[in-house]
Parts: sequence; C-alpha cells; structure tokens
Amino acid sequence: MILYTPLCQEDVFPSTFESTHEYIQVQGKTICVDKQEESYKIVQLLSTNPSDFMDTSFQPGTDIPIS
Repeated sequence: MILYTPLCQEDVFPSTFESTHEYIQVQGKTICVDKQEESYKIVQLLSTNPSDFMDTSFQPGTDIPIS
C-alpha cells in the first residue's frame, strides 16, 4: 500500500516515543537540537535558503554550547 500525503511520517503513524528535540534560533537560523548536559547537538537545520546548508557550523552532529 502506498500512502500519498503532505503529512510527515510521525503525524500519520504516531509513536509512543517522546521526542527530546527542541527548536532554537541561532544566528537567525532555526535548528532542531537535542539538549545535552552542557551543549546542544544539532539534529536538523530548517531553512529555505540553500546556502545555509553549506555552512559547516550547522552540520548535524555539531555541538553548540549553551549560553
């Protein structure tokens, strides 16, 4: 069965897993992060500007110190 929908997979198939993701603004860009003990770890960059994805400081897995 193929389901064509504009919804993301989590909306169609909700799970019992609680997400620990937070959405924050850094340098005018919205990023999805996991909060660690003393930093944030980038999970996803949310942007419509293709040049934002070329900035290596916003790569997934990069640590951002909590200030």
